[in-house]
Amino acid sequence: MATAYLYLGAAIIFEVLGTITMKYSEGFTKVTPVILTLVCHGICFVALAVALKSLPIGMVYPIWAGVGTALMALLGIMFFNEPIVAHKVAATFLIVLGVVILNVSPSKQKEKVQRQVAQVRHDTVPEALRTFNLAPVPVENEVQISNHRSERNSG
Repeated sequence: MATAYLYLGAAIIFEVLGTITMKYSEGFTKVTPVILTLVCHGICFVALAVALKSLPIGMVYPIWAGVGTALMALLGIMFFNEPIVAHKVAATFLIVLGVVILNVSPSKQKEKVQRQVAQVRHDTVPEALRTFNLAPVPVENEVQISNHRSERNSG
């Protein structure tokens, strides 16, 4: 489970890096920043997809979006000379507060939600996600799914 949080952290970092390189691309007119933007956002979404295999989307997405937004607001002030205005500070504070509230739920409730996410039935996942191995699959079903893939590919 800790690994999923590492992937979530990586997704946040690469999303922020991708947004910074997008700023330097000057409207996608400079090749190197455009390539870096695409690579960073690609890594971001792969890491996010891996985190979503074992963490609930209702927790992952707000954390990813909220922390990324707060970091970009801070970096905008620090490195891009954006003005510090009261409403930006207040909004960023509220975003961080929301992320903290999401993460302080009782640990038994978190564990229950994480078990529920891990038990998502393979049949409820769209075929496109199963094709790319992005479906959240419980470990005990791995052999059955591998056999299903083998049957599908051989038929």
